[in-house]
Amino acid sequence: MPPLPSMPSPTMPPGSLPVLIVSSWYPSALDPVAGRFVADQAAALRQRGTVAPAVVSFDPADLIGSGPVRARIANAVHSHVGAAVRGAAGLFLTVTPPGRPGHPAGPGPAIPLARLGIPVGRYRAAGAGHARAARVPALEALADRWARGLETDVPRPALVHAHTVYPDGAAAARLALGLGCPLVLTEHSSAVERLIAAPEVRAAYLETVRAAARLVVVSRSLATELIRAMPEIEPKVIVIPNGVAMDDFRPAPLAERRPEELLFVGYRKPTKGISTLLRAVALARADHPGISLRLVGGSPTDQIEAGWQREAADLGIAEVVTFEGPADRRGVAEAMARASLFVHPSPRETFGVVAVEALAAGLPVIAADSGGVTEILGERQEDLGAVVPPDRPDRLAAAIGAALEQRASFDPAALRDAVAARFASDRVAADLEALYRETIAGAPPAPDDAVERPVAAESRPVTTKRLARRIVVALDPIRATQTAGLSSRTRAHGAGLTLVTSADWVDPGGAFDRVVRLPPGVRISGLADSAVLRSGSGRIGRWLQLARHPVALARRRGWLGGLEAAASSAGDAAIREAIGASAAPGKPDAEPSAAIACVELICADGIDHLAAERVLQDGLARSAPGGLRWLGDALDESGWA
Repeated sequence: MPPLPSMPSPTMPPGSLPVLIVSSWYPSALDPVAGRFVADQAAALRQRGTVAPAVVSFDPADLIGSGPVRARIANAVHSHVGAAVRGAAGLFLTVTPPGRPGHPAGPGPAIPLARLGIPVGRYRAAGAGHARAARVPALEALADRWARGLETDVPRPALVHAHTVYPDGAAAARLALGLGCPLVLTEHSSAVERLIAAPEVRAAYLETVRAAARLVVVSRSLATELIRAMPEIEPKVIVIPNGVAMDDFRPAPLAERRPEELLFVGYRKPTKGISTLLRAVALARADHPGISLRLVGGSPTDQIEAGWQREAADLGIAEVVTFEGPADRRGVAEAMARASLFVHPSPRETFGVVAVEALAAGLPVIAADSGGVTEILGERQEDLGAVVPPDRPDRLAAAIGAALEQRASFDPAALRDAVAARFASDRVAADLEALYRETIAGAPPAPDDAVERPVAAESRPVTTKRLARRIVVALDPIRATQTAGLSSRTRAHGAGLTLVTSADWVDPGGAFDRVVRLPPGVRISGLADSAVLRSGSGRIGRWLQLARHPVALARRRGWLGGLEAAASSAGDAAIREAIGASAAPGKPDAEPSAAIACVELICADGIDHLAAERVLQDGLARSAPGGLRWLGDALDESGWA
């Protein structure tokens, strides 16, 4: 890709400032917790009344099979999503966040959201920068939609704000360039050090920061790390923390809390210090036998989750440790209102939203020295909890015991006040708006070719948003199982959905009116295979995988063959059966019926795009812009039928 110039600015629109937020991290019906802090920031900006945010997030489609098959799948995803973006009557869905727990205002403001499908995984043409390459075509199609005047629901952005420099910011730079507006970046990622170790990614990172107006970093500690690693970015850096909706958390008094209950909220990855926490609890119970631990979140795999449970049993604390799944905002707030201490054992955090939320709920925080959380607790850590060296269960246990002994001395109102002044979402939103307006005021005027172009009649999007039918293509049984999470929404909206799959189970949760199955013996199981391939990467990792799971690895890497044929033949035939089309592959009817023209395919994964390729080419249906996450958004949108 050619180097990116600095971004110019369009003329300021009247009224609210239109800002487009680009973030892979954003809540969905299938994962309402992921990226909640980005949704909170968008809501806080919207509530100001002077900023009109819209959001673009992504819907991953995994690449599996041999190199040529992966490339063909990636091209199919780009083609289908690009056509959907340019041709949709209404690309942005109006998704309303859940109501605030105990808040009289009820649901938060509606935020326009476009969820765009992208291929996820390596393929030769994309090289080491595959994550950026995956996002660029969809965002360029979106820029083209605005440039040709096809987008009428969301005003053309005056500024693009991307969360994480790579890959979202690197791809959003192309979008901002196409729109002729400035780019602001926010860096949260704890994986930055690992990412920029790859020369191609480091070059893309620096190129993106050079093209942007400002780089917002969520903590001083992360800013120091980034500037130390890349001194040339320092003039662009400004520190603005994440914000927290303080009204969502109630500072409950000690009398309402469970004595000696410890709380952890977060993803149970090994890098989050879970093993340190379990060992610390075992040590602390020697002096405080009434201690219990509640972990709210989830593990990356069932195997990792089983490992935590085994470790708790081996330490003799299984009966006092509760492993729970992810909770929504209301569930987290309720958990924080009943616990005695919040524990944050992670050795590295770029910020630490849950620590701010705990303090907002009047809950002392005992944390490892992780950078971001240490900064939140500030210079008087003993007033808000304690900070101990990372990976030291003995020191963590001692801090837990000391805090429990002086628990009555922590004033809930004081804990809340300590973070409200710095991290309240409305204050952070005000700082961001000031940055936006300063950026736009200081940018050069937009070039003449940045204005909207008239649209030829054949380029206009379809004129109806309502569809006769939606068909979900989820050939992989595991991906099809994920549709169970949408069953309550399909029933609530009376949605008529058909599922095309190779799964042999009964429809989970009654989400579908009809299920069309591939013939017996046709097995497409990319997700199932990838779930067992956890032995590492590189040549040694591949040999270990081959020794432990030879069939799964062979299928995943395309060594056995047949994947492309199964999708293009059996998958294609099943989709046609679901549509009710009589046309043979490659020989479409001369004029698809009006009913068929209103069929929309939701491809849940990369292999599903491959199966749908000829059906879409034949004009028997049109593609949705995303997959299952997009479908959840569509079902949540007010008035969908």
